[in-house]
Amino acid sequence: MKNTGNVDISKYKEDHCFYSKIKLLITIKSFDLQAIRERYLKNKNKKSNRTGSVNRREVARGGIAEITIKEGKIVHSEVLNEFPEPRGVDSYSNVTAFSTENKVHLLQEEALQTISNPWFSYIHTIDIGKGHSKKMLISSSGFDCIFEYSLENTMKTFEWFAWENGFNHGIDPETSEKLFLTRKKEEAEKYEAEGKNYLFISDPEKQTLPTAKRAAFINSVVYDPFDERNVIATFFHEGAVYRIDRNTGNAEKVLGGLNNPHGGMKLEAGTYMGTSTRGGEIVIGNKDKQTRYSFTKLGGKPDFLNDMEWVQNTKLVDNNFIAIDSNRNAFVIIDPGKELISCVEFNPNWAIQDLVVSHLKENQKQIIRDIRE
Repeated sequence: MKNTGNVDISKYKEDHCFYSKIKLLITIKSFDLQAIRERYLKNKNKKSNRTGSVNRREVARGGIAEITIKEGKIVHSEVLNEFPEPRGVDSYSNVTAFSTENKVHLLQEEALQTISNPWFSYIHTIDIGKGHSKKMLISSSGFDCIFEYSLENTMKTFEWFAWENGFNHGIDPETSEKLFLTRKKEEAEKYEAEGKNYLFISDPEKQTLPTAKRAAFINSVVYDPFDERNVIATFFHEGAVYRIDRNTGNAEKVLGGLNNPHGGMKLEAGTYMGTSTRGGEIVIGNKDKQTRYSFTKLGGKPDFLNDMEWVQNTKLVDNNFIAIDSNRNAFVIIDPGKELISCVEFNPNWAIQDLVVSHLKENQKQIIRDIRE
């Protein structure tokens, strides 16, 4: 793999006027960021090199908020409501959707619908089809699967399970041995007969799969904007972005060398982007050549975090990158062409998961405020 450039964004010129006022809708998966940091530091000492929890932990309480950024500061901030671990969010035209731990709330005009599925677990992202598509994609990270639902009737139109498409085993974090995963009884019986270490998920509403034991840990999925047959997904454990053909189920790696990535997407033909969360980088390119925008030399990180990086996700807004830097408690906005940077501090207790430009109207905000979950 050839690197075409490693860019140190700490050398960019600080400027807070290269972008217009930005109104964002954000998900805060927890209001206790320090507890998450402590958990991550503890997990560094496991036998396995798999990042993530070994046992099911209690679901945290978080929220969905709307904020406005102007000239390097948050000039308005409102937590619209609190929910169990909201992570995914998208807002486009008159449609806004966001996820809680195992549900999706879909708001179209003034109509609110809730979508549930037994296989929804630790939902990470939602992507609303733009333009002609009246559908949305959901990444159910807790069970290594992807779903598509119709916006018109909220019926499921597509599903993809990693376990049934070539990614069928996780790692037992205590022994570092393979742990084969299945939801099919006949396959579980086969693993039993072969003496393999396996986990049979027969009742997803009662069983759980901790982060470290998952196979792919698909923590984002979006539509390929240039080819409606494909979706783009990030595989957290492998550190890669994959293109999945919805017709065949085949998954092809298109971007690798990432460290616990989030937010994979396709920028143009043959060019992809992913956020290397633990590497502290935004990576753009493909399997053969890449440009890496590094956060590692930026100031503002607490000393006790040492060399740890945590760039949660990155979105493109008006051709600028907006990254969520959880260790520096800041939105990092950069214009790579002009080499400009703006660090916008946010609440140090917020573990922000995702962001999108907000299209909410005031009556829609009130509907969200009134949801009880």
